[in-house]
Amino acid sequence: METEKPFDIHAYIEIALRRKWYIIIPLVCSILISFGVYKVLPKVYRAATLILVQPQRVPEAYVRSTITDPMTSRLNTIGQEILSRTRLEKVIQEFNLYPELQNKKPMEEIIDNMRKAIEVKVQNSLRDDRLNERINERITNSFSISYEGKEPRTVMMVANKLASLFIEENLKVRESQAEGTSEFLSKELLNMEDQLKKKEQQIQNFKERNIGQLPQQQDANLRILERMQQQLQTTNQNLRATEDRSVLLQNQIGFLKKGDSLQSTRGLQKNLAPGSEDLGSGQLSEDPLITQLNLLKRELSSAQSKYTESHPDVIDLKKRIASLERKVEAKIKAGQEGVAEDNLSASISDPATKRLLTQYTDQLNEVQLEAKRYKEEIRSLKEQIALYQKRIEETPRREQELVLLSRDYELLKSNYQSLLDKKIQAQMAENLERKQQGEQFKILDPARLPEKPFKPDRNRILLMGAIFGLMAGLGLTWFRESMDQSFHTVPEVEQYLEIPVIAVIPSLKEEKQSKRAA
Repeated sequence: METEKPFDIHAYIEIALRRKWYIIIPLVCSILISFGVYKVLPKVYRAATLILVQPQRVPEAYVRSTITDPMTSRLNTIGQEILSRTRLEKVIQEFNLYPELQNKKPMEEIIDNMRKAIEVKVQNSLRDDRLNERINERITNSFSISYEGKEPRTVMMVANKLASLFIEENLKVRESQAEGTSEFLSKELLNMEDQLKKKEQQIQNFKERNIGQLPQQQDANLRILERMQQQLQTTNQNLRATEDRSVLLQNQIGFLKKGDSLQSTRGLQKNLAPGSEDLGSGQLSEDPLITQLNLLKRELSSAQSKYTESHPDVIDLKKRIASLERKVEAKIKAGQEGVAEDNLSASISDPATKRLLTQYTDQLNEVQLEAKRYKEEIRSLKEQIALYQKRIEETPRREQELVLLSRDYELLKSNYQSLLDKKIQAQMAENLERKQQGEQFKILDPARLPEKPFKPDRNRILLMGAIFGLMAGLGLTWFRESMDQSFHTVPEVEQYLEIPVIAVIPSLKEEKQSKRAA
């Protein structure tokens, strides 16, 4: 039964030295083949441009930009525009790219190949401990544009061209967004202005329609109402005095027509003089009906200055006055009918009596006209008082309606002012972009002429060839050693024959080499 051989590194080294050509020849051949493959494969060069995202020059505390998209989103938008079929086709025609494919494949496939050769990479952070802090801050926000191709100079020019296209497109996109924001705010501002004008017109129409009932006019209405009530009271007093004079004159005329003596009439003339308002003196003041009538008229005037015409006290006083007036007229009429016609003719024929009768009649007409004027004035004052009372009563309702209108107006006004501020800011941001004072793309490192190809990787190909050659050599050595039936060591002979070895004949070649070495 065979026993498992222990691992002996010296034995493996001896096998490697003995079969060294089985290892060296495949390794060298594989390396040579890899080098040949590297030479045969087409060379692909790569050029990259580093672009710095430069912040706006004017501080944001003074002018706030209306473009708030992150840089990655904006680069994606710009990249889609740059990598469009129209743009890439112009670049291909300008630099005569892919001439070997232009007559063999359609333009769409050529454009797809160019898209695959372009790479846009955002540099989130390029910090290096060896660089100072200022440089680190400058290159933190940046991105690179690279292009791969077969011609080094063409690759460099295309990379720089793509960088310039990105810079131009960024300016266009930012200016377009700023103009779009400003235009949108302008339209909204016009719409808001129309709404504000309509609301102002509604408030103006409301004030014109409810003039005199507005809250700010309430104090004035109260003062006017108080003054008119005082004027009404004064006018009522004047009307009572006029009515008293009218009654006195009517009684005096009646006495004259009854034929009273001239001396008695002259005695009463003092009571009928203009300006006399006291009926407590003279002969007529002794009549209880006249006295009671005057008192009721004074009470009516006082009640009318306080209450309306529909008040129960006013209605009751009017009824009582009307009843007394009918009694007084009946009494005067009865007295006139009881006088003899001859005495009446004789009395009227008296020149002095006739003259007094004419004078009293003229005064009575004047007093009646004055009383009529006072009544018209009282009626007008009552209508005006009722009007102002209605205005004062309607003021709370109008105030509530005006509050609702004013609240909507103030809200629209606040929104309009806020929108106007945003419009001004948007216009400033638009001017900032037009003058290229906003955020810009700046070429930090332009594309250079590539000195060595980017693809294929020579070192990687040679390393893979060396590994493949070494593995092939080891495999070949193992196979050759497995097929070899000769003995190379004493233990192999002893193991195979199962008898000990007595003597060993040394190799003459090895002995000669040892002597030469000595």
